[in-house]
Amino acid sequence: MAGLSLEGKPWYVGLIFGLVLAAILIFVTNYMFISDMDQQIKGYDAQLKDLDTKIEQGRSAQRKLPQFREEVNRLKTELKKLRSILPSTRNTEEIIKKIKALVDAGNFVLRKLTFPKLAAAQGSDPYAEWPISVSVDGRYHNLAVLFNHLSNFTRIINVEQISIGALPQQTDRTITADFVAKTFVYVEPKEPEPEPKGGKKP
Repeated sequence: MAGLSLEGKPWYVGLIFGLVLAAILIFVTNYMFISDMDQQIKGYDAQLKDLDTKIEQGRSAQRKLPQFREEVNRLKTELKKLRSILPSTRNTEEIIKKIKALVDAGNFVLRKLTFPKLAAAQGSDPYAEWPISVSVDGRYHNLAVLFNHLSNFTRIINVEQISIGALPQQTDRTITADFVAKTFVYVEPKEPEPEPKGGKKP
């Protein structure tokens, strides 16, 4: 193919040829280099937007941190209060001290204080009953005061199965009483056992 010659052609033909050649060079350069760079720029731009979103989320969480801490402290206080009402341990020594103090304050004679084994939780209840057997000799009015103090304990204590009888000798003490001071112990829920491989239980 013979070479293209512009000799003898009008000047505008050379101009048109130059413009066409420049357009071809620009297109090829854009296709080979600029297009690839444009894709990289778009990728970096997407990463920047993602980082900006994460930074804003972090700042939002930081602004809410004092609120979260306050809520955690409130829940801890509430949990401590609930633990005192329904503890997860029997605290036998503490109960003995409280009952003994009430017995002494009411001028009772403590004949029996029995702590049976903790019963198992029933069904789906998260607590187990713990009935404590108590027998005292004293006066009727003081017995009513004793029951009232037991009901005002922080820990839940219900007085049940009350049996009152007169003493043979009516001196400092006139009655004998047997009753059950039933309290409750919170039972921590057990984590479910992992299923064996294959999904079949043994």
